[in-house]
Amino acid sequence: MCRIVSKRSIYKIVNGLSALSLVAALSLLANVGNALGNSGTVGKTAKHQARHGAKRPALAGVVFGGVTSSHAPVVIQVSRNGREVVEATMAVPCLFSLPAPATLFLPNDYTHLSISATGAFQGKYEKTESEGGNTDTGTGQVSGQFNRAMTSVTGTWSFAVVGHNAFGTTVAQCDSGAVSFTAIQ
Repeated sequence: MCRIVSKRSIYKIVNGLSALSLVAALSLLANVGNALGNSGTVGKTAKHQARHGAKRPALAGVVFGGVTSSHAPVVIQVSRNGREVVEATMAVPCLFSLPAPATLFLPNDYTHLSISATGAFQGKYEKTESEGGNTDTGTGQVSGQFNRAMTSVTGTWSFAVVGHNAFGTTVAQCDSGAVSFTAIQ
């Protein structure tokens, strides 16, 4: 049985959501908009898939949204063919030990990560920037696994930055540790 949801009822739901849940709701709204025609009925392709099942989900640049174990937002966009993470973005909680203990949520993203046949993806980076004699080195890593139906993804994300002054003394240091995340379509 295929349950039809109208765009109007989705707008009512969206008005009651928090900002973190809004990403997932907007993704849902986009999917409803793709499935519903101007007449408000399910399109021919959607009916066929509901009756016979899809061999592989028909992805149209699907966006997954969710939160991390530290309650920060995570958004993952997958290509139409489901073989690439086009962009993965998260607000990473960076725990500063220097100059003073503090936690800041810093934006971190990855682009163009291959998705294996089993639904796994991963990415790493190291970047060094220098300005005015100061040097900052950032490192990061993400790994994730989509479920078989490609409707949810789980994984871990980490991020660290070390800042040195012109004399080589460490003046800033932060590390997120391994932050787990779950996102749904």
